[in-house]
Amino acid sequence: MATLKIKVPIYISSPLEDPVDSHPDMCQRLEELISAYNDRRPEDKLSVTQRTKLKQKVIKYIHTDKYTFDVEDENTPALLLRIEEYKKNNKDLYIESPTATAARDITPEDKIGSNFNYVLLYPLLRYNGNNLENRWVAFVYNDPSKEDIDIRTTIYSVLSKILGLSVKMVIREATKRRLSITPSFPKVTASYVLVNNFPNDRVELTEYQESCKTTRKRVFKNLPRESFELLKNEQQPDDVLSMKITAQFNKNETVKMTYERNEEQVLMQTLIEETNGYEISLAPEDVVTMHHPAKVKHYLREIITRFLSNEAPNRDE
Repeated sequence: MATLKIKVPIYISSPLEDPVDSHPDMCQRLEELISAYNDRRPEDKLSVTQRTKLKQKVIKYIHTDKYTFDVEDENTPALLLRIEEYKKNNKDLYIESPTATAARDITPEDKIGSNFNYVLLYPLLRYNGNNLENRWVAFVYNDPSKEDIDIRTTIYSVLSKILGLSVKMVIREATKRRLSITPSFPKVTASYVLVNNFPNDRVELTEYQESCKTTRKRVFKNLPRESFELLKNEQQPDDVLSMKITAQFNKNETVKMTYERNEEQVLMQTLIEETNGYEISLAPEDVVTMHHPAKVKHYLREIITRFLSNEAPNRDE
């Protein structure tokens, strides 16, 4: 078996309101939110439904372990969350067991659960000038048993909807440098969402119309770096609501940048994603223990150290 990879997408939160002056206090606040969520009735647990899909994902329970990491010349407590979730409204699935005489259809009422969805939350407590600043860094443990979009949806839902964190994905400094020195990109795609007011709309329908949007896509091949920069910074008309630019380094490596209009209606970058971010090599014989909490902590320690030494916002950001 080939060497497996544990991907570690990283999210960082915006500065928190009402900051506190100790890491334990930061952890306690999150623990209280998690405890309150776990005490909810089953019918009040968070349910996540993908748009246009039947299947629902429910966050059943969030387990916490507190670990201390000796980085940045201090012992910092961090929270390892193990999220239990299940999916319901499943269609066109069945279970076939070697010991059963026949396969069993999975009904929409059946719950297909997952017990080991890990994210480690590391507190950042720093000063921006004279102002105290609290942030959380979330290290997602995307092991080879998980689908990328599935685990990221689970973690993002917990961070934003349960813990109330406004987060964005971190891109490595190495990737930023690579974007700045790559001579040309084999393929670049720019997709736009626009407000579209059709001049021939029927008058009797317009009073009921809530919105009208359309999409536009531009595809470039072998785009030089200078032209790529022009594309990113190209002034967009007011009817462009959002823009996504995907740049391809090669067949397996891409970077996607998302731009959306803020409250001042300025088109700002809100997300940047890379296909090959932080990774951990996993030997085949270690698969059986990859969900043990101590192993998760062990694997993430190096990533946390690398991130804090190279990627974390400095005191002036």
